[in-house]
Amino acid sequence: MTLSQPGPIRALVDGSLQTLWPAVCAACDRPVADEALFCAPCNLSINPLVGVCPGCALPAGPTPGEGPAWLRPGASPGRCRTCRRVPFPFVGATGGFEYGEALAEALMRMKHGGRRYLARRLARLLVQPLAEALARGQLAATDAVVAVPLHAHKLRARGFNQALELARWALVGLSRAPSLRPPAGLPRLERHLLHRARPTRELGHAGPAARLAEVAGAFVVSDTARVRGRRVLLVDDVFTTGATFSECAAALLHAGAAAVHVLALARAV
Repeated sequence: MTLSQPGPIRALVDGSLQTLWPAVCAACDRPVADEALFCAPCNLSINPLVGVCPGCALPAGPTPGEGPAWLRPGASPGRCRTCRRVPFPFVGATGGFEYGEALAEALMRMKHGGRRYLARRLARLLVQPLAEALARGQLAATDAVVAVPLHAHKLRARGFNQALELARWALVGLSRAPSLRPPAGLPRLERHLLHRARPTRELGHAGPAARLAEVAGAFVVSDTARVRGRRVLLVDDVFTTGATFSECAAALLHAGAAAVHVLALARAV
């Protein structure tokens, strides 16, 4: 099955699906317009990330009246104090939106509610951040996009990897947006390059140390020859403490990746 269909056929299929399953809000199931993701009340809680650290995608604690140091007039782009003190192994991070409220509910419904179709809809929110991440990392057609993997047991139970679904549909969306598409071409989505070698627990509100200990050594690269010398954009649905991203990046760098950048639809702030 291909990701695209001829125009008239696709229009017919889309029209039939809308008749059978009218569009509803991704967070609360209120009816919405066909092109909408969220109803008006839920949409009020969707907050794009702006003025964030390029190293960890967290908003800065600004000096009153000044804003983040790396955005002040005359300042050169740099890392926040935390990133300078304990740098991540990845080069930079891009986050689309603050994690919480309607977006968090939609992601939970997708992952734990068996609503795989929501990935395709939510990926529309990731197209612009994806374009920004590819530009910042200077990724080209010879480079790679890799989704944070699930362990085989969890993949069988859930039926899909939400990070992979978001990444692939965002790439499809970007390929159809000429004004955003990078001139160097879109990197290849590598589906089986990175693996989770052992299961890891959901840690909820656990801190960075507990999360890092849980995922330590959990990821392996299946084919180092396909990684060596390539820039990699690592994609996940949520960036919490950075522990999972860090372990994945460490595995890719150990396998010879030239650089790793990370992208998440949502960032816990």
